[in-house]
Amino acid sequence: MIKSIRVKILVGVVVINLLGAVAIVVYLHQSFSTELDTTVADTATQSVAAWDHVKGVEVGLDPVAQPGRALEILESMKAITGADYGLMINKDSTDETAYLAARESVGLPSNWSERDMYGLLVATDAGTSDMMLFEVPAIDVPETGKRVGVENGACSQMCHEGISGSGPYWTVRWSGDESSRGHSVFPVLGADGEPVGIVYTIDDISRQAEVAKDSMLRTLLVVGMTLLVSTLVIGALIDLWIFRRLVTMTQSMEEISMRIAGGDFDATYETDGTLDEIGAFEQFFADFVKVISATLRSLVNTK
Repeated sequence: MIKSIRVKILVGVVVINLLGAVAIVVYLHQSFSTELDTTVADTATQSVAAWDHVKGVEVGLDPVAQPGRALEILESMKAITGADYGLMINKDSTDETAYLAARESVGLPSNWSERDMYGLLVATDAGTSDMMLFEVPAIDVPETGKRVGVENGACSQMCHEGISGSGPYWTVRWSGDESSRGHSVFPVLGADGEPVGIVYTIDDISRQAEVAKDSMLRTLLVVGMTLLVSTLVIGALIDLWIFRRLVTMTQSMEEISMRIAGGDFDATYETDGTLDEIGAFEQFFADFVKVISATLRSLVNTK
C-alpha cells in the first residue's frame, strides 16, 4: 500500500491523464472512421453523377435485355471515377432463364445461386467478389446513393477487433491487404421507371485513409506530449509548492520541539511569511510555540 501522500497525488495525476488520453484516442478513432465514412458518401454521390452522365437522356435501362449496354456504362463510369462497379439485378424483377441468357451473351458463367436477393449481372473487375452480400431491396435504397461501409487497411487490425462488418449497412471493417476501400450502392431504374437492381461501387480510398491516419497520429503525438509535459509540470509544481515546504516545515518543527523539550524556552518558530494554507498552519504553530514556551518558562521560574 502506498503511504506517501506525494506518491499518491502523483499517481492520481498520472491516472487522470491516462484516462483523458484514452478518451482522446477513442474520440480521434471515431473521427477517423467518420472521415472515411464521409469519403465513401462522396464516392456514392460521384457514382450517381457518373451514372447519370454516361446514361444520358435514357429514362431507364433494362439491364437483362441490354447487358452489353449496362457493362458499357459501368466501364465508362470507371474511366471517370476510377472506381469498380457491379450491376446487381433484383431476382424478383426477372427470371433465372433470362438472367442466365444475359450473362451468357456477354461471355459470363452462371452465378444465379451466389446471392439470395441479387444476381451480379455484369461488373468492371474480376475482383467484384469483394462486393459484400447486400440484402436490401433496390426500392429501399436512396436514389442519391447509400454508403454500405468502409474497409480500413490504414490502421492496425487491433483497431477493429470484433467488428464483423455484417448486416445490410455495415460501418468500418478491417481490410486484410492494407488497402482501404469504400463500398456504396445506388438503385437502377428499369425501362418502366421502377428499381430493378443496384449499382455496387468499390472505390480505393487508401490515399484518403492514409492522410486521415497520419493526421490522427500527429494529433495523438501532440496530445501525448502535452499530457506527458503536463504530468511532469504538475508533479514538479506540487513538489515545489507543497511537499518541499512541508518537509522544511516538519524538520523545523521537530527541531524547535526538541529545543523546548531540552529547556530552551527562548526558541521560536519563524514562518516563511506566506499567507496560504501552509503559511496559516505555520503561523498557528509559531503562536503555539510562544504560548508553550511562556507557560513552561513561568512554571520553571515559580519553583
